[in-house]
Amino acid sequence: MNSPQTDTTAYVFEPVVTDTVARPKVQRPQTPAQAIRMLPSNATEEEKDAIVQKYFKPVIVAPSGRPDTLSLPGLEAKSTAYETMISYKDGFFKDNAYLKTGRDAALYGMAGDPVPYQLRTDVFVTSILMLSFFVVMFIFSRSIHVVGTQLKNFFYNRDRKEIFTLKSDSEMKNQAFIVLLASFLLSILAFKYTETALPESFAQISPYKLLGLDMLILLSYYFLKYLAYSVCNWTFFSSQKRSQWMNAYNLIVLCKAMCFFPLVLVVVYFDLPVLTAVYAFLLILAVSEIMVIFKAKQIFFAYKFGLLHLFLYFCTLEMAPLLFLVGTMAYANRYLIEFV
Repeated sequence: MNSPQTDTTAYVFEPVVTDTVARPKVQRPQTPAQAIRMLPSNATEEEKDAIVQKYFKPVIVAPSGRPDTLSLPGLEAKSTAYETMISYKDGFFKDNAYLKTGRDAALYGMAGDPVPYQLRTDVFVTSILMLSFFVVMFIFSRSIHVVGTQLKNFFYNRDRKEIFTLKSDSEMKNQAFIVLLASFLLSILAFKYTETALPESFAQISPYKLLGLDMLILLSYYFLKYLAYSVCNWTFFSSQKRSQWMNAYNLIVLCKAMCFFPLVLVVVYFDLPVLTAVYAFLLILAVSEIMVIFKAKQIFFAYKFGLLHLFLYFCTLEMAPLLFLVGTMAYANRYLIEFV
């Protein structure tokens, strides 16, 4: 509207009383909006301003002159009589250099890094390790006679009557659990190695995804390896030799898992250096592969030129799958961390 305005002025419109002559009662607008609605819909801005000025006149409301008694940030007190009052400026923040009462309030601080992920604080990993320990002890308590006889006969060739085979459902389930445990322990070792090898991009991926991927690869490795052994041995060797070999190989997998278990506990809960853990892992792996070579020669390749066949057998079914496993896990972990 045409009336002048200032930053300290507010307007309240009051109806204009023109005269007191008795006329036919016509309802007067009580607000500017009601006055504007009396005009047709195509009324101009000048017509709207004119009808508002006809029925209403502006009343200047002076701003409050009362002083600021709360000492709010960004506001200045209007009277010095209140400057001596106790307020938040005289409390904990009195001598704080960052407190500026004439400016907008702001929070000051410093950036911090989140606490890095650790396996020792993971309830899920700790629960699985404890559960695995109790299940392994339960299996040993029920199969200690079978395991003891297999250990005693490992370095000797016995006749068929002394062969213990895993034919019952419970024993097959026990062996499946041992393979599952070995895969889980190896996935934890691979997880720690990946954490050390790729520290900058490691925090970008969920640890459960990485553990799950490694465990899936290891389970596939063991499945394909057992399948390859079964097909190859069924093709070239007798049923008795296949049974002897399968018992011996299952025992090697069990012993290897039992050696991995304390290594994983030391790595997770006692911060064993990764390089030392790698050396310990390679030592366990080397001893287990020597046992595989020894048992394969004793059962399958005891004849004169068996060393050549043993070399082909060992490289095809042991070394080649192992190298393929290492390459697959390294590529899969790097791809999951950097590209997913």
